Amino acid sequence: MSRPPAESRRVNRRKNRHDTPRPLRRGLDSYPDESCRVVYIAAEGEKTEPDYVNLLNDTYGQRPGRKFFLHFCHAGEGLRPSEVVSHVIAAAPSPKDEKWALFDRDTADNRDDDIRAAMRKAAREGVQVALSHPSFELWLLLHFQPFTSQEDGLSDMIKDRLRKHPGAKGFAEYDKKSGDRGKGLVGQRGQSLLGKEKAAVDHARNLVANCPYGGCSTKELSFDKIPGPRTESYEEWNRRSGHVDGCDPLKRDPSTDVWRLLYMLEIGTEPSGSSGHRP
Repeated sequence: MSRPPAESRRVNRRKNRHDTPRPLRRGLDSYPDESCRVVYIAAEGEKTEPDYVNLLNDTYGQRPGRKFFLHFCHAGEGLRPSEVVSHVIAAAPSPKDEKWALFDRDTADNRDDDIRAAMRKAAREGVQVALSHPSFELWLLLHFQPFTSQEDGLSDMIKDRLRKHPGAKGFAEYDKKSGDRGKGLVGQRGQSLLGKEKAAVDHARNLVANCPYGGCSTKELSFDKIPGPRTESYEEWNRRSGHVDGCDPLKRDPSTDVWRLLYMLEIGTEPSGSSGHRP
């Protein structure tokens, strides 16, 4: 198993903040065996998404029998969806390594055609995609409440709900200021998400079941790793998200596939059976 360089920051649990940069739990060298599952992740955001990856690593990465390390592949802000896919492909040492690309619909920068191209490329190259429509903040909000309003690619309403929700501790000023006080999940924000993963997964799965296209469902899905590049058709790859053939990803409003990453890591769900499928 290839092992990435340790370059993430770790959470100081006593103070609920990030320390100065140092290897996350001394990196993968702290694991003496090959039981640790390594997943490479790239995203367009350089604050909230890597903070969330660090939170998952610190909280759940060392569970006995289910060890994992989510290696966030930093590349700078402003990547378009197709660039996110290309970056995680380039960052993973082997074509068969497990890879995820996280990006948003976000109509502010006219990315619709690029999203379709990015998803086609991801399917061809064996990359899993977590598309959030309209934004990653929808996934955060689903930890606290369901949300079914169609927002046409805009996230203002979602962020406003997140700031005002009484359970979303620390989010009152989210994305209102620059730096760490703007976006990011350090301290109280990240802590308020913990223990609510099952609610977020359930809410996200319900959005698939209520997809505007119709017929989409998460009841019968394969959670196995993609075998490798050019091993699945786009239709086969797309069904991994629960959406049926012909369902346009740009019409899945609202939706977020981040739940699939947690489900594959057995976070917010019961451990899977030997078949690799979960109800």
